[in-house]
Formats: sequence, C-alpha cells, structure tokens
Amino acid sequence: MYFRKEKLIYINLSKCHVRENFIDGEVWVLEKNYSIIEGIFRDLNKDQSRVPVSFTHLEENSTTVKPTYIPTNEFTWAFQEIVDTYGIPRYSEINPTYFNIVTFPFLFGLMFGDIGHGFIVFMLGIYLCLAYNKSERGILKMVFKARYLILLMGFFSFYSGWIYNDFLSVPLPVFGTCYENKLNVTVPYAIKKYPSCVYPIGLDPKWRMVKNELSFINSMKMKLSVIFGVLQMLFGVILKGLNNIHFKNFTGLFCETIPQFIFMGVLFGYMDVMIFIKWSTDWTSNTSQAPSVISLLMNIFLKFGSVKNQPLWGGKNGLKFIQEEFHQFVLFTCVILVPIMLFPKPIIEYCKSRKKSTHQVKEILSDEETLVSVSMLFIF
Repeated sequence: MYFRKEKLIYINLSKCHVRENFIDGEVWVLEKNYSIIEGIFRDLNKDQSRVPVSFTHLEENSTTVKPTYIPTNEFTWAFQEIVDTYGIPRYSEINPTYFNIVTFPFLFGLMFGDIGHGFIVFMLGIYLCLAYNKSERGILKMVFKARYLILLMGFFSFYSGWIYNDFLSVPLPVFGTCYENKLNVTVPYAIKKYPSCVYPIGLDPKWRMVKNELSFINSMKMKLSVIFGVLQMLFGVILKGLNNIHFKNFTGLFCETIPQFIFMGVLFGYMDVMIFIKWSTDWTSNTSQAPSVISLLMNIFLKFGSVKNQPLWGGKNGLKFIQEEFHQFVLFTCVILVPIMLFPKPIIEYCKSRKKSTHQVKEILSDEETLVSVSMLFIF
C-alpha cells in the first residue's frame, strides 16, 4: 500500500507544471463533486503546518476538449469495457453501452445457439452472481466482474438453442412433429406435413433427419444473422445521426449519415425484405422455382438487375419484370450515394482546415508586426 501511494503521488506530480515557487496542476472535476473538493481545500488551508493550496475555476474556451466521464456499476462495467475497446464516446455523445447490454449477448446467442451449451453458460453465470466475493483477486476477479455478461450470454444462447432446436447437436422432439412418414413407391421415405400444423417454437425436429438438413439449417441461420446484423447497423447509423444533430455537425449529417442510412436501407434493407418474401411464399409445388436471394442481390451490380426470368415478387410491366426495374433503381441510387459518402466531407474538412491555418498565420504575422514596431520605438 505504501509503494502504491508513493507511485500515485509521483505519477500525478509528473502531470503538473513546476513554476518558480509553486506547483500548478489542472484537473477535471464533476459538477456534483465541486463543492466537496472546495471543502477539502478549505480544511487543508486551516492547518498552518501545511503548505497553502488554492483551488480556482478555469474558464473554458471553444478549443477545450472535455474528457468523457461514464459512471458504471457492477452490471454495466463489462459492457462499457467492450465499447471502450472500440472507442470511448466523446463528451455529451450518446453512449451505445446501454443498447449494447441487450444487443451484444443476443447476437452472441445467435452465434452460440445451443440448449445444452447455453444452459451450462447460464448456470455458470448464476453461480458467479451468487458466489461473488469482492475480495477475489487475479484472474478470478475479472471473471467475477464479468458475471452479468456471462449470465446474459448464457440466457440468450439457451433461448436461441430453442429456436434452432439444437441440444448438443441433437434435436429435441418436445412438441412432437408436424410431419409423418409416408411409404411411397418412388420415394422410399417420403414425409407429409399434417394439415394446418404449426410447430409451437423453433425448428421442427424432423428437419434434422432429411438429406438437405445442413443446407436448410445453415441457410436459416445465415438469413437470421443477416436480418439482425442489418438492423443493428441501421440503428448505429441512426445514433450517429443523432450525435451529428446534437453537435450541429451538418456536414457529417448530410454527407455521411443520411446517405449511409439510405444506402443501407435501399440495398441491405431490401435484401432483408426479399428474405421475408421468400419465407412467406409457398414453394412446395416446385422448389426449383425459388430464386436465390444472394444471386438476385449480386445481379444488381453484375448483370444490371437481371432476375433471369425468376422474379421473387411482382409481375411484368410490358417486356420487363417489375422487380428488375426496381433493381435498376437500387443500382442507380447506390451509384449516386457512394461518391456522396466518399468525397464531399474530406473536401469540406480540408477547406476548413486550410482556412483556419491561414487565419492563424495572419494573427501571428500581425503580432510580429506589433512587436517589431514597439521595439523600434524603444530603440529610437
């Protein structure tokens, strides 16, 4: 404890400025703690044996960069550490940690969805919460500090496992199945769906016994990941736009945020819409007619929006498919938005920086002219 105290003293003294007969240091203080620190300094000055100290408020200017103070507790600490790893929010900027409390464990659950593994992690989180001891040290201390993060990751993994109907890579027929085996001459093990049967939650366990199990389940998981990933990115762009409005950064708002939101919505948001359209369409009569969403999206740029006579939605408008015309509109919009996102803001920022540096040079030159004229006056 003694060495820690001495080390902190020297670290903080090295941040101060040594004047002729005193040491000057500047610190940031929370407004709610300002009166408390003033009282501490008054108490220090009452002791005549101590060196007198003063505590004064410094005026801020337009160039002052305020540090960000984000209070955390035992629940939010781990999530704030994740956000700070990528970048600490600026002063008065929206802190994404509070949204990350839900989105991070949920997206982890989409990746790690398994009833068995998720339940194990969930029970580990419960144990860490119940057995937490503030006196823990070393690696165990960091594990205990992240106990709420582990708890939520385990819960969402357990939940996603029910959606995937995956228990240690084995399906659980808890609610039975909506399919029955039918003996067929041409197809030995054909199955038939019960009329108007809807599986209560998640994936029907019968899908784990078909030949195209891997392609079907992987496709479902990929599409779910894409849907939630696009929603997360759109939400991030919205937060960025709100920050630009708060800081009155209209260059970033009109040259970055709005074009990014339109680009994401028109291209990747449209991809999510196609996924829902494909899911809600009955392709049982001829599965070969079901077009690939990825191929349709890639053809927007590679083949000028061609749908190869297999439109996912809409009919014909003359000789062209309505979907093909919409794809050409998407392509035209993206081609316009890309240069808007790339070029205007750097050019505007460069012009502002050049104008600012020119103004500073003029101020320096005017100061030098004043000094020269004064010195000449004294020489005369």
